[in-house]
Amino acid sequence: MKQTHYQKIRRIVGEVLSQLLNVPLMAGLLLTFMLSRLSPTEPNLYSGYLWSMLFLCLIPLSSLLFYIPFGHKSQEQINHRQRIASFALMIISYPLGVLVLFLTGAPLIFRSMAVVYSLVTVGLIVFNLFIHYKASGHAAGVAGPVASLVYFFGWWAAPLLLLLPLVTWARVAAKGHSAWQTVVGAGMSLAITVSVLYAYGFSPFSGLFQ
Repeated sequence: MKQTHYQKIRRIVGEVLSQLLNVPLMAGLLLTFMLSRLSPTEPNLYSGYLWSMLFLCLIPLSSLLFYIPFGHKSQEQINHRQRIASFALMIISYPLGVLVLFLTGAPLIFRSMAVVYSLVTVGLIVFNLFIHYKASGHAAGVAGPVASLVYFFGWWAAPLLLLLPLVTWARVAAKGHSAWQTVVGAGMSLAITVSVLYAYGFSPFSGLFQ
């Protein structure tokens, strides 16, 4: 079916929003905000931040290089190649990040975030490869940081919850997922994030302090 002019614009806007809300960028923003809220006397603060940025943001973000066209590939083939590269980089980078952050004695919040991202990736593998349900990684990548900030800062961070319907609209508009697939991805990420933070001893509304 031929797309109308409105449908084309809607899809382009959805794609742009999807990229602005992609997982590595959201992780980088979250880590940077946490850095600004932690005490400068925290042991290994800056090295922990840099290691976290490398494994949770920069390495996964390098998958955008796979959008560069080469050969005679259609846009759909290029998009598929980038998604596969993104998933593969996350599967490798997040667990490595957990290991490095633990070995280098990074602040607990950075270590816990690496565990969150690793477990969410495992959850996406279970849904997508074993249950054969296309849970949204974009929605999961937005829900995790939002859940973290609401967990620590309560109502002060509550307006960030508006990002969840925004990412749902973006993924549906870009024809990447159905609304329910974004709900499943976001719900899984919310549950994992809150569970990990609680397991690591962080109290709700504590402002990053145990």
